[in-house]
Amino acid sequence: MKIQMKSQVLLIMMMMVSLTISCGSSNVSNVENQVSEDSQTDDYALLKEQNTQPKKNDETPSGKVILLTEKEFIERITALDNPKGFQYLGHTPCIVELYADWCKPCILLSHVLNDLAPEYKDKVIFYKLNSDRAPEVVKAFNVISIPKVLYFKPHGKISSTVGYLSREELRKMIDDLLLKP
Repeated sequence: MKIQMKSQVLLIMMMMVSLTISCGSSNVSNVENQVSEDSQTDDYALLKEQNTQPKKNDETPSGKVILLTEKEFIERITALDNPKGFQYLGHTPCIVELYADWCKPCILLSHVLNDLAPEYKDKVIFYKLNSDRAPEVVKAFNVISIPKVLYFKPHGKISSTVGYLSREELRKMIDDLLLKP
């Protein structure tokens, strides 16, 4: 009987140690998530700080990524309730990344967009739209996964990709979908 009781006590102690260890490692994970969320917030804050908010009817490809609100998207990119479907309102090709602050692939794609925007200065406008703050756009474009990149060409078909794209993949998409006649 004493042996069985000692075994049970030992088993309970092992379970407690195991729980303590697993809880401790999840705290490390939470700290890592917090650090990456903070650095992500810094990336988007930096975009805002760089004065990349769009100016009304300014369609100059600045070589920077411009943050949009849902209202600005509807005013500058396309109306959501047009009976003829989505029609790009601009005259310069553009891409719009639909992202969320909590999305790790979005953070990675953000770095790619920031790197490529200067390369396409005077050719393509780069926009970002927070999908968590744009429910009507998300609904209209059937956004199920992010990041989702929308490619708009004047008088052309709207195309899209979903997921992270490398610099080379995104460059190819821009060249093929937006810059080829």
